[in-house]
Amino acid sequence: MKKVLFFALLTIFVSCGNKKPTQEQKEKADRYIEFLTEYNIDNIYGGELTDGNILVLAVDAYPGANFDIFAETYLQNAINKGLDIEGVAIVSINDCQIGDGWVKGERIGRAFK
Repeated sequence: MKKVLFFALLTIFVSCGNKKPTQEQKEKADRYIEFLTEYNIDNIYGGELTDGNILVLAVDAYPGANFDIFAETYLQNAINKGLDIEGVAIVSINDCQIGDGWVKGERIGRAFK
């Protein structure tokens, strides 16, 4: 029983590590998202760097698209632009809500380091 409790606490401790983005990373992410939305690149209409250090991009989703590939592309692009993120998730702009450090909506695409 003690071993199970120890491993449960260890898992919680590791998963609650300091993955939260720094203020500098949030500012970089905001500039990156602003660039993508300002020039209407790939139908990206918004985004947010979450407290879990995941860049979430809101797109005009269309049927049959592989948004996992889309997420992989933007993961590499964001890393090349200097963002230190854990991954990229894609949501549909039609059914998501974006707040400060959070996004609510079904992930239709995802990619992680």
